[in-house]
Amino acid sequence: MSQSPSPSNSPEFATQHDYSDILGISTQAPKPVDVSSVKSLPITHSSAMHDPWSSDSSGELQQPGSRLASLTAVDPWDEQPVTAVRSSPPARAKTAAKPTPNAPAPARKPPQPPQPPSQVQSPPVESPAKAAAIDINAPSLTGKDLALKYCERGKKSLAAKDYAQARSSYKIAIEWCPQLAIAHSGTAEVLSEIQDYENALSAWDLAIQYDATQLDYYYQRALVNKILKNYYQVLADCKYILERAPDRASARWLNAVALVKVEHYQLALASLSAHIADYPQDPNGYCYRGICYERLEQLPQALADLERAIALQPGQPVFHHARGRTRQKLGDFAGALADFNLTIERKPQAAVYDDRAEAHRCLGDRAAALADDDRAIELNPRFINAYFRRGLIYTELGDLELALKNYNSAIDLDPQHLNALIQRSWTYFRQHDYPRTKRDCQRVKALDKTSFWSNYLLGVVDSLSGLQHSAIKNFTTAIELAPNYVSAMYHRGLVYHELGDLNRAMADFNRARSIQDRRLERMVDRDETGFYAEGLALYHLGQSEAARTVLILGALSAKRFNNPSFHQLLQSKIADLGMASGELTSSSNSCSLDPKTL
Repeated sequence: MSQSPSPSNSPEFATQHDYSDILGISTQAPKPVDVSSVKSLPITHSSAMHDPWSSDSSGELQQPGSRLASLTAVDPWDEQPVTAVRSSPPARAKTAAKPTPNAPAPARKPPQPPQPPSQVQSPPVESPAKAAAIDINAPSLTGKDLALKYCERGKKSLAAKDYAQARSSYKIAIEWCPQLAIAHSGTAEVLSEIQDYENALSAWDLAIQYDATQLDYYYQRALVNKILKNYYQVLADCKYILERAPDRASARWLNAVALVKVEHYQLALASLSAHIADYPQDPNGYCYRGICYERLEQLPQALADLERAIALQPGQPVFHHARGRTRQKLGDFAGALADFNLTIERKPQAAVYDDRAEAHRCLGDRAAALADDDRAIELNPRFINAYFRRGLIYTELGDLELALKNYNSAIDLDPQHLNALIQRSWTYFRQHDYPRTKRDCQRVKALDKTSFWSNYLLGVVDSLSGLQHSAIKNFTTAIELAPNYVSAMYHRGLVYHELGDLNRAMADFNRARSIQDRRLERMVDRDETGFYAEGLALYHLGQSEAARTVLILGALSAKRFNNPSFHQLLQSKIADLGMASGELTSSSNSCSLDPKTL
């Protein structure tokens, strides 16, 4: 016996099936920076942000014969989210606390049903011709009987896609019998067909109010809430269904999708694994589970699932997009580019261009990266991450003015974008604008008490400004948040040294050296401030030649990031410590560095 179709491809679900909150960039505030993966900039790659993959729609296949197919002519890969014709839900505040996934849906006050007609002899019919088929004066007919007959007419009109007639028939049915659940459910179906989702939701509320035994009403309401991105209400309705019908695959699938949307990836895995066990040939299940594994940093499992999805349905752009993101995290930039190229060939999307820009950036092709982010912004002028990534590229190129412009654009679109605020604070620092640097750092700390970079940069600015005690406090907090980040230890040790507390200074210097000896920190993870602190620490430890090497690297880093004030500071330190003469030769590089050329 053949297996039943997967609920992910079922007609009632297909046209509402989307990946918009998975494969784009999240519009919520990014998660705290993981400093262990910092490379050349004091920030994680944005591909590792909560990334975030959400604001840019990437869609999925539309199945033929969908219940909503006739009214969902919009390409399911279109970047614009589906919105109601008459109204759309207000945007959820970013600062609002998320309810737990098992919390019941917030109570909605259903609209009051119209009062039934006072006399059967004055029926609310559309016209004499349309009413001729129903003998409203038949003595044996009750108001409910008449309502049921109008419901039957509404059902036929709905099947014929005569939505105006269907809506009129259901309206009359409700007037005859306001508590008839099937009349409200029929109205909800009509409203869904014409994409009036807010009123459809109210109609499903009434249908459930008058007949709470129909689990399909809860499921249909959950589908509408999914379109409106009310994912916690989706979870509440699915929970209600699954408690009463644990084997209902369609509700389990919808529950899994909603869990992914609200970033409860670990919880989603169980539902997705059960779905795959029932429907092992459904590529959508593997794709969603692969995305969950990728978010949970279980990259080999993610890659295996995404490759299985592609094997089952070759050439599906969204699957290649997801695999490209996973390959990029695994360091397979060539493979990631191949996936992104295929996706763009099939359907250009701002999110894919932005992801490909990151792959180009990691490969050192900043011109190609800028071109891709320019295209992403052209496709979606409100695509936050493209501005942020373009700011990173300009930062690497040393063009601080253009970097600042792009960080400002990202922050204007999302005032709580932590990474953009952090990068802007570094840009202000490199422009020697310490007041604005501190202002942005304090703003980040107010949004995220676990922010390492805001505490570290505040410590650097306080140290350079002569505020030693405040600097020690900020460096201490930074060290508590990132125990293996040696630059903060070197800096705190320098402040202790300035205060004459040599025991604590040497303790910090030696602890930092021990971390480096154990290879828990890499030189590539440091910026000009880190080289500065380590160079001076090495000098105080009596390692003058090593100190000179590191200070020159710091001067080169300052020059690269267009930080003239810090570049001059490092040159002065090299000269003041009597290390400006002689030639510096690296064992791994035959070229020599002369401070006069920096």
